[in-house]
Amino acid sequence: MKTEDLTYIDWNLFSILKEPKLNPHIVLDDFLKRQSDKITLVYSDAHLGDLARTSDELSSTRINDLNYLSAKTKDLVIVKYFGRDYVDVENRNALEFYEQNVYDNSTAPLVQWQTIVKQMTDNYGHLRDDIIKTHFKLDPKSICNFSVSQLDELIKMIGISGSLKEFVEFGLSLRGDTSTNPLTYIDYYTTAYMNLDLIGFFPDSMNEKGDFSNLLNDSKHSAYGSICKAFITNDNKCYHKSKFLFEYFKSNSKLIKTCKLKNGTSELENELNNLTE
Repeated sequence: MKTEDLTYIDWNLFSILKEPKLNPHIVLDDFLKRQSDKITLVYSDAHLGDLARTSDELSSTRINDLNYLSAKTKDLVIVKYFGRDYVDVENRNALEFYEQNVYDNSTAPLVQWQTIVKQMTDNYGHLRDDIIKTHFKLDPKSICNFSVSQLDELIKMIGISGSLKEFVEFGLSLRGDTSTNPLTYIDYYTTAYMNLDLIGFFPDSMNEKGDFSNLLNDSKHSAYGSICKAFITNDNKCYHKSKFLFEYFKSNSKLIKTCKLKNGTSELENELNNLTE
């Protein structure tokens, strides 16, 4: 099956759809039920990464969530395995996939340089915000409105690279020898996503332990979503980073959000209906 035939929903929204209460979520849930023969949902190793953060004391909750994920996606998974220069779409039971820990092998090499950044400090968010506010006298909120050219100028001014493209390539170069794990579109995309956060573009909250891994999973949700028919999210920061990167990487995927809707659900309904045309 081609990725362009798939609809990707991140775990945050999948979990909401278990018991939708707000109008946008009810609209989406009704749409997915009505169009179940036309909309093909998929999960990924990033969903398993999200569920891995569930406390061991709540293992029964994790099992229920994995079974729910399997049911919603009919066991269809999209994943970039270690050593492959392409993305696989295959049938794998989510619970079995999780228990076999295959996702660890498939994603461990991704964005290794961001892991190095994390190892520098246990307070990544504070470091990130301090760089922008204190050393470069910039308000992260203003960066959120930057275009690609403005972001390139910011990166030059900061002195970390000559452009976003060079910044991404620098991060990827820190992996060293990639002969056994060739760089792919997913690698470039996830690195760019993390870089946006690092320089304060709709930065994620880093108030709790594990927030960095959540950022990493979100980068993969967005990357996979960018090669599907549509990516639907309830995370406003993920939406805006994705919007920037969908344009930057010239993605043909339809980016749809169910949060912070300004004019009710009419636009959301139109966007969803367009997926079946």
